[in-house]
Amino acid sequence: MKIIYSWLSDFIENPPPAAELAAKLGRIGLKVEEIKKTGASFSGVCVAQILKIDKHPNADKLALVDVNDGKVTMRVVCGAKNIAVGQKIPFAKVGAMLTGGELKKAKIRGVDSEGMLCSAAELGLEGYDSSGILLLPDTTAIGVDAVTLFPKADYTLEVEMLPNQSHCLSHYALAREFCVFYGYKLKEAAIFEGKSSGEVVPVHINVPDLCPRYGAIVIKGVRGAKTPAWMADRLRAMGSNPKGNLLIDGSNYVMYELGQPTHCFDISKLAGPKIIVRRAMPGEMLKPLDGQAIKLDAGMLVIADASKPVALAGVMGGFYTAVSEETDAILIESARFHPPTVRLASKTTGIKSESSYRFERGTDPELPKKAARRLAKLILEAAPGAEIEQISDTCPVKYERPVVEIDPARVNAILGTGIADGEIYACLKAFQPDLKDSKPWKFTVPSYRQDIETIWDVAEEIARYVGYDVIPAVSHMPMLPSAVTAQWAVGLEMKNTLAGLGFSEVYNYDFVSVKEMKACAFYADMALEVKNPLSLDYQFMRQSLLTGLLKTLRYNLNRGRETVQIFESGTVYAKADAGKTEQVHCAGLMAGAFPEGGFWQGGQGATDFYHLKGMMSRIFSGKGGFRFEKPKSAPGYFQPGLCLEMKLGGNSAGYVGKLSPAVAAAFDFKDNNIFYFEIPLDSMAAAWKPDFWQKITKIKAVSAFPQNWRDLSIVLEEKHEWAELERSFSGVQDLASARLIDVYKGKNIPAGSRSLTIRFTFSSMAGTLNDADVGARMTAVLEKLAKNFGAKLRS
Repeated sequence: MKIIYSWLSDFIENPPPAAELAAKLGRIGLKVEEIKKTGASFSGVCVAQILKIDKHPNADKLALVDVNDGKVTMRVVCGAKNIAVGQKIPFAKVGAMLTGGELKKAKIRGVDSEGMLCSAAELGLEGYDSSGILLLPDTTAIGVDAVTLFPKADYTLEVEMLPNQSHCLSHYALAREFCVFYGYKLKEAAIFEGKSSGEVVPVHINVPDLCPRYGAIVIKGVRGAKTPAWMADRLRAMGSNPKGNLLIDGSNYVMYELGQPTHCFDISKLAGPKIIVRRAMPGEMLKPLDGQAIKLDAGMLVIADASKPVALAGVMGGFYTAVSEETDAILIESARFHPPTVRLASKTTGIKSESSYRFERGTDPELPKKAARRLAKLILEAAPGAEIEQISDTCPVKYERPVVEIDPARVNAILGTGIADGEIYACLKAFQPDLKDSKPWKFTVPSYRQDIETIWDVAEEIARYVGYDVIPAVSHMPMLPSAVTAQWAVGLEMKNTLAGLGFSEVYNYDFVSVKEMKACAFYADMALEVKNPLSLDYQFMRQSLLTGLLKTLRYNLNRGRETVQIFESGTVYAKADAGKTEQVHCAGLMAGAFPEGGFWQGGQGATDFYHLKGMMSRIFSGKGGFRFEKPKSAPGYFQPGLCLEMKLGGNSAGYVGKLSPAVAAAFDFKDNNIFYFEIPLDSMAAAWKPDFWQKITKIKAVSAFPQNWRDLSIVLEEKHEWAELERSFSGVQDLASARLIDVYKGKNIPAGSRSLTIRFTFSSMAGTLNDADVGARMTAVLEKLAKNFGAKLRS
């Protein structure tokens, strides 16, 4: 939230400098994220008039401008496009101090420039168009110091507001918090103190549980009330665009000042005139101030006149009862609404406003009256002929401030501290000056602190008051030894291995849209739907990590990355008979050039299926029973024929392959060379060994006798996979390895068949194998291949 230092200082007697104040706020849990100097802090700038504009002899986009400051005429070089003869502009002379530092005399493209025509940004001014030179009104006197034309130098503090800090959502509230904790004297805002017993617009509250208080002030004679310049400057600094109409700007000003939203109705547009706070009726419509007409739900809380809704309570006023320049009589609304009701209406209609932001978090029950009188005071000052005809405060549900018994020993037990009783009492007395020193203390919670309900809440405030550093940084709680689960262990091992292989870990949301699911060939009826999604982009829980990784890939490629290797470990969700299932998966993808940065000898290739397949072999190395198999039913996002199922023992350990062109196109990739894997960690956890000795590969004796190898070329039908052939070699005597070294289809090979060349290596622990021994073993191999696969020796 933006806070203006000078505005905050209006409520603090003898405030500290801005930097010191920001540091003090941080100590009590109100983090100041940024301090920015604003206003007119420049010097050496005067008002000048443009007399003549000539082309620059050496630059097409620059001009030579003659300006007069009331005493002398000077020539400057300028590149702005919005200048014209006769305009009055801020002119910085040589030596002027601007936001960029001291202005020095310069020669630009061969021409001396005796100063500079300034934009708002160069003067450090916010809320103005900085695309060109800042143009001043024609009535501005030439030669006057330009610093006098703008708000004085000030500071803007950007304060982080947490969800439980709704009591600090205004300048006055922040000043009050500061004064309570640091002992400064709090100053009050000036309000209208008069009385009025008339009733021009009766107020009826039909739902007191949703609107326990409704304040109304009726003022007549407000036509033409203009927003004062000082108020417009403050609103502009807050990021709000002042309208010039005090009835609108004044409401915004009071909200930023006190934290209580108010609203002005044009009484001439109210049927009755009458105000009724009720629930919306079926079929009712409302056109809000800034949008199209909306259909109201029956449960919404509305402000209505005698015939129709005129505002969505706590969210936004209606278009047809809005004030204008012709408005003469107004009703100031200042009320308290039920936070969940306001939140639901705001979310249902999609209307977010500064008003709903505050009402959703809860407002001070005792503030509506004060805020209405503050706005009335501002209007009466700007419209001296205005008169107040009604001041009403309808309060069907009286607010009673809760009382909490405070025992100092209990506070110290909660905090784990030894704070003296006197310090605790001083803290409570800062909140409640009339607190009696009689234990246990009867602490009456301030109305603006709706978050304080129990002694636990009070103990937290005491810790803030005394300082969190008094809480010892030790724990007397016995610590239980941590236990490593199999799933956590294999997940960490996989992350480290992937990082070592050049992958980068990413994190994505668990939520996906219908469009993203369909793009990845998932079915919406198998997905878990979120009951209250933030938007349609987050409507379902993900069934795979693929969607998030593809979005991350697109993000990186769009920013110039040539090589992307990323992985993610996270939860995936699916429907089940019992409701839902959750599993932790690890998935990753590769795309682009390979390796990143090229080979050390020069050159660079492209990522392909075998790169990722090799990395999967590295991840599963040492895991007994790991193998690749042709999948019986591969996920729909893989390209047919370019996907393998990974097996670990008898269980599936995931899939690896190339994504289909349809998936790549759905995510706007021009190249579909994207290779992906996804592994359920449960499969690896089942094979996890907790002890080190169980993880290492067992040593095997090496034969002292030389190896023999033979190449065998066979012809067989294409339907037979290499993995099937490889498994059939088990049991062949003295076979050390069998490796596929060539695949051929073409001339002299029958259609539907292919030629495979396999290199067999034999080794015996008993002695050297001669040609006859190896020949006998090769004959056995060929017989197996012929019997099981119909293979024939290639001639």
